[in-house]
Amino acid sequence: MSDDLRSIVALASCSSYDPDILSRKISSMLDQLGGLATFIRPGMKVLIKPNLLSAKDPMRAITTHPEMVAAVARMVRDLGAEVVVGDSPGGAKRGVARVWNNTGMAAMAKRENIELVSFEASGVVEHKIDGRSYFLAKPAVEADAIISIPKLKTHVLTLMTGAIKNMFGLIPGFRKANYHKQHPKPSDFAQVVVDILSLCPPQLTIMDAILAMEGDGPSSGTPRWTNLLLASADPVALDAVAAEIIGLRPDKVPTTKIASDAGLGYGWVEAVDIVGERLADVRIHDFKLTSNRMMELLPKFLVKIIDPYVWVRPAITSSDCTKCNTCVDSCPVGALSGPKGEIPSFDYDKCINCWCCHELCPSKAVFVDQSWLARKFIR
Repeated sequence: MSDDLRSIVALASCSSYDPDILSRKISSMLDQLGGLATFIRPGMKVLIKPNLLSAKDPMRAITTHPEMVAAVARMVRDLGAEVVVGDSPGGAKRGVARVWNNTGMAAMAKRENIELVSFEASGVVEHKIDGRSYFLAKPAVEADAIISIPKLKTHVLTLMTGAIKNMFGLIPGFRKANYHKQHPKPSDFAQVVVDILSLCPPQLTIMDAILAMEGDGPSSGTPRWTNLLLASADPVALDAVAAEIIGLRPDKVPTTKIASDAGLGYGWVEAVDIVGERLADVRIHDFKLTSNRMMELLPKFLVKIIDPYVWVRPAITSSDCTKCNTCVDSCPVGALSGPKGEIPSFDYDKCINCWCCHELCPSKAVFVDQSWLARKFIR
């Protein structure tokens, strides 16, 4: 992206998922970006890509709210374009249909007559970048345009998940676990996510930050009404603004920093024109970030020195565990074991702290455990 250009991020206050209110707010934001017709033309096949991490009710703030998708889909159709909705949920082994149903997407799609496409069943197209291979879902590669609708959430591995991280869902099924296994460090995994963004960037991103997630996200945190919508053609700039809103420095969020350094967008708000609401008016000063964030920000050399004494790792609350074995199935390195019907146990010599178990646990039984020194340090 050339230095003489600036990105625009539209900010709007919105405290409801009421369809009429959403349509009005989103339309107003898009007008400030030049209108939806700037991105979508008649006859296009448009993929709407929400965040459908797991089969949970949308009011848990784990997934994009279905009314966000419905509002955008209606606008796209009004321009004479075709719409499909697709994603690759985590833990797809238990069935994509279950995710569609529990997140409210199936009912919405039936009401709006929208096709839901399963990335797992649609085939892949291989792309390579810097010697790394990525198998991207065909519906994304073959779409004329992608509209990404991420959820604003914290994330124990990447500190925050938003516009950039949402594109990781273009990798179908358990291939995602392989990338976690091959790239366990936050910065290395962030590079994977940024690679995918560069290979298949969305034309437009509209962030669902009405009901966000704070704490130890992306699935075990706490829903919080932040009453905001964000939109931009630059997903990096959008994430930078979102990070500022919740109290994170954008250059400390690995996905944002790496994408910005790669020239995929503006990762610092000084280079962004914010329209609509003022950033100063929507900052949330008491937003709860991940409990392990200070450990992730330590220099690597210091981490190696203190690692035996200051550790952060996943653990299981036995009273909350339903013994479903989702964590065992989702672990890319086999660090969890145990027969179904018993509480799984960790082999921390194998654990790579990818947090897949934490991310996909349906009962929030996996938590961020810390050594005594780590708790003292983080405080």
